[in-house]
Amino acid sequence: MDALVAIINSLAWPVTVLIIIFMLRKHLRLVLPYVEKVKFKDFEVNFRKGLEDAKADAEEGGVKLKASKEEKEEILRLVEISPSSAVIESWKEIEIAARNKVTQLVKEEEKLTKAKRRPLSHLELTGALIPSTARAIRDLQSLRNQAAHAENVQISKENALEYVGLAKAIANQIDAITELPRQKLRVLTLLVLEFNHLVDTGKYNHISIANVHEAIEHKRIIEYIGTETAGDSDFSMFSQNGPYAEYLDYYHEQMYQLYGGYAGNERRKWGVENSGLCLLVAWTNELIQQGSGWHPYE
Repeated sequence: MDALVAIINSLAWPVTVLIIIFMLRKHLRLVLPYVEKVKFKDFEVNFRKGLEDAKADAEEGGVKLKASKEEKEEILRLVEISPSSAVIESWKEIEIAARNKVTQLVKEEEKLTKAKRRPLSHLELTGALIPSTARAIRDLQSLRNQAAHAENVQISKENALEYVGLAKAIANQIDAITELPRQKLRVLTLLVLEFNHLVDTGKYNHISIANVHEAIEHKRIIEYIGTETAGDSDFSMFSQNGPYAEYLDYYHEQMYQLYGGYAGNERRKWGVENSGLCLLVAWTNELIQQGSGWHPYE
C-alpha cells in the first residue's frame, strides 16, 4: 500500500500540469505568435548591432564599401532568393578569397599547408590584414554563424543586403593584397616598452605634448627623448650602428603624418592631454593598430 501511495504522489504533479496545459491550450495558441515575434525582434536587433560594428571596423580599415553596378545586381539576386542563404554564401567568398591569396603568396610548401588550414588567421598574423579589418571579419563570421544556426527566424532583406555588400568589399580587399609582409612590428613594440618604462620612472613629467609636437615636426623625436632621458633610456638600437638605424626615418615620417592629422585632438581620440611620453605611447600604438604601412625587419 505504501508503494502505491508513493507512485500516486510521484505522478500527481505531472498529471496536474498536463491537465492545466490542456485546459489552457487555446490561450497558449494565442500567446505563441507573440513569443515568436519577440524572439525574432531580439535576433534582428542583435544582428543589426553586429552589422554596425563590422561596418565601423571595415571603414576604419579602409575597406571600400561602394559596390560596382555588377556587384549590386549580383547582391540583389542573392538576397531575393534567400536573405539567410545570401549571408552564408557571401561569407564563403571571404574564406575563398583568403585561401586563394595564401595559395598565391605563400611559397614554402610546409608553411602553405598550415596557412591553408586557417587562411584568414594567417593573413592577420602576417600583418596582411590590419587589426580593424580583422575585427570586421570576425564580426561577419559571428553573424554568419547566427544566420546558419538560428531556427525559425529570418534576416531582413535590408540587413542581408548590407552584410553581403560588406563581405564582398572585404573579399575584394583580400584579392588586392599583392604580397605578405616580410617585416615585423618588433621595433614599434620595443619603442612602446621603452616609453612605458620612462613614464613609470615618474621623472619625466616635464616632457609636454608641445615638446613632443616640436620634436616630431622636426623629425628628431627619438634623438630628443634620448637626450632628455639619458641614463634612464636606451635607444642605441636606433644609433648609426644599431640594428634598426635604417628604420628611424620611417618612424619619424609615420609620426609626422600622425602629427599632421591629429595634433590638437589628443584628448578626444586617445585621452591624453598632459604627458608627452603618454602621447608617444598612444601614437606608436596607433602605428601598430594601423598594421600595414610600416613593418620593420627583425
